[in-house]
Amino acid sequence: MNNPVKKPRWVGARRVVQATALVVFVVLTVAGFSRMIPWLPETVFPRFDPLIGLAAMLASRTLLAFGAAAIGTVVLTVAFGRAWCGWICPVGTLLDTVPASRKQPGWLTDRWRLGSYITLAVVLGAAAFGTLSPMILDPVTIATRPLQEFVMPLLGSDAVGRATRIATVRAGSAGMLVAVLSVVPLALVLGLNTLGRRTWCRMLCPLGGLLALITRLPGLRRVVDAGTCTSCARCAVACPTGAVNRAEEYAVTATECTVCMQCVDVCPTGAAVFRTSPIRPASSALELDRRDALLVAGATGVSLLATAVAPAFGSEDGIVRPPATDERRLAELCVRCGACYAACPTGALRPSLSFASVAGPWTPMLDQRPAHCSLSCNLCATVCPTDAIHTHTFEEELLLGLYVIAHVDRANCRAWGRGKRCLQCLAACPIRGALVSVEDPMKGQPRRESLLRVPVVDPELCIACNLCAGACPIAPAAIGTHVPRNSDQV
Repeated sequence: MNNPVKKPRWVGARRVVQATALVVFVVLTVAGFSRMIPWLPETVFPRFDPLIGLAAMLASRTLLAFGAAAIGTVVLTVAFGRAWCGWICPVGTLLDTVPASRKQPGWLTDRWRLGSYITLAVVLGAAAFGTLSPMILDPVTIATRPLQEFVMPLLGSDAVGRATRIATVRAGSAGMLVAVLSVVPLALVLGLNTLGRRTWCRMLCPLGGLLALITRLPGLRRVVDAGTCTSCARCAVACPTGAVNRAEEYAVTATECTVCMQCVDVCPTGAAVFRTSPIRPASSALELDRRDALLVAGATGVSLLATAVAPAFGSEDGIVRPPATDERRLAELCVRCGACYAACPTGALRPSLSFASVAGPWTPMLDQRPAHCSLSCNLCATVCPTDAIHTHTFEEELLLGLYVIAHVDRANCRAWGRGKRCLQCLAACPIRGALVSVEDPMKGQPRRESLLRVPVVDPELCIACNLCAGACPIAPAAIGTHVPRNSDQV
């Protein structure tokens, strides 16, 4: 009797890679949102997600540098199949960690695998119509949300985190509602494991559907050597996605294989191998036929119709968007990464939960809580990876007054330079607190006499309206807006 072929233990190596990838995902996500590492982008893992990049470009009708890193994932998929799903994806790692049923219900047939193509078609179809609302189904987005809402509060640097801490004292807080709802999609995905191993990956994941289409290209794929296969069926039992077809001599459908290597490890004769040149064609049992294509098209059409009609029955009242953006721009460009409200220094931004708005849920909105939006901040636009919140050019910032503020010429000011009482500029300023007076000893007079008050500009509040210059009695005015040179940019 031939001895079994000795093979490397791929499953152990895969679990090490999975654990490492999950830790890297958590560290990079938290470090990016909290800006612990200045040079690190606020969103790292979403940049490697080809679905996010493709949908954002479809919705905006523009090429975005945000999706450049996703080319690496596409190349990986062409070369090795759906290795992203089996080795790197954080949701896939969690699905392999939680308990799962090894026997799926009878009603959960292979036709449910069309769900991944339906959700993919819905995401891309909605993007083609100018909205990224279905991006809440993307697995990287699903895994990122709980980190945003529950890990960031521990660091004390996140707007939603502050809202979450407040909610522990104040029941019914919007911040707590956002935090709780952020876990629901991940909980549902993990709960599907009760129906069978990796049910989400096999039957609903839109990113999995996209990678499955890419896997149809030639590359390193799993094949079976019919000469050494003993039909023991161990590979079919071990396969977590049910990609091995017993009726076709244990061939595998490459579009369903996540390259977990369990079939290779359990095969006693070494018949299951990964090669660039297949010994025999892959199984056709799970391939799409014309009827399946019509079913996908019909379900997609119904879903897109619901996506398009839902905003018409709702209201955008009460949803105040951050500066330099609007509903349409958010609908076309916002990938729900959460970088904007993670970076907000005043806690004014939080995710919208509205399904009725044009932009859809989990897009940034200004909260109704006391936190304020600083007029000269614009940090949310700076960290936005797709320019959904527009990053102004230097000329636009000058026009909007983000860099232009009033400047006091102390040498010519009646109060500062001449020791006289004035403050006419203060009376003309329309923004409370933008121009204030402070006490200064009257020049040439003993300190025991009255103190003179002089004007001081608060750059965080000044909107560069220049009304102070019109009120100044000095010619030329001793106060007015100051336009910096390009070298003065912050």
